[in-house]
Amino acid sequence: SSAVVSEELPSGTVSNMPWRKAGVRHANNEIYIDIVEEIDAIVDLDGSVVSWDVSGSVQAQSLLSGVPDLLLTFKDPAVIDDCGFHPCVRYARYENDGVVSFVPPDGDFELMRYRVSSDALRNGFSPPLYCQPNVGYSVGKDGVTTDGRISINVLARSVSSLVFSSSRKGPLIIEDVSVVIPFPRIVRTANLSVNVGTVIYDEAGKVAKWTIGKLDEQKRPQLTGTMLLEGTKKPESNAPLVLTWKIPLASVSGLSVSGLSLTGEMYKPYKGVRNICKSGRYQVRCG
Repeated sequence: SSAVVSEELPSGTVSNMPWRKAGVRHANNEIYIDIVEEIDAIVDLDGSVVSWDVSGSVQAQSLLSGVPDLLLTFKDPAVIDDCGFHPCVRYARYENDGVVSFVPPDGDFELMRYRVSSDALRNGFSPPLYCQPNVGYSVGKDGVTTDGRISINVLARSVSSLVFSSSRKGPLIIEDVSVVIPFPRIVRTANLSVNVGTVIYDEAGKVAKWTIGKLDEQKRPQLTGTMLLEGTKKPESNAPLVLTWKIPLASVSGLSVSGLSLTGEMYKPYKGVRNICKSGRYQVRCG
């Protein structure tokens, strides 16, 4: 028998909008937009940036009744390059007018992804925090093992390439700061201590995670420690540290929303829009 392909949409969806459920109702109508920019970078031992790249996404949470039609406009869409959209976005409208027109799905979804144009990045990148590792080795007193020493200092920097939102008040605060420290396989034991946060060393995986948390310019987090290595041969190189961090109300590109309007429904929704800048794959060379 020949296969029968249904031309009907799944029940309970709006016709021609399979991503939107029919009959959506919310007591409070709200739409939240986060512009999230992630920085991939390789930073040298002296703090200079060897390579870097920025990718962005617009994350949305829509709690809107009925079939709302939204129009999102940016102040400087020229910084957007190479973008991709959720199926709800009318792509032709973006191509022609540089605006994002869409009927959203209900709940959380990614509205679009983009890369930051090379023009917006031409002045280079000055990081908002500085991580300085120092690792050294020497032959132990017994002549058959190697002793290692490690210290890592992390500092927040008020002067950086970041563009801060006008709504940001007070001094710089960097959130969710952590450092992952891979150790050479020949390390037998490591004894680590920190003056801020907590550090956990995984003996089997030969990796430590230092969780700092919130960081401001007054804090001076430092990790210090010793290692005992098998044999007298020093490691040829040290794997890079992986740094994680997040700064609300900041971006690299300066991309911001100039308008978010709703048609098709009578209510006036609450609208929340913010920028977030965070680490992607962010590595610090360790010598």
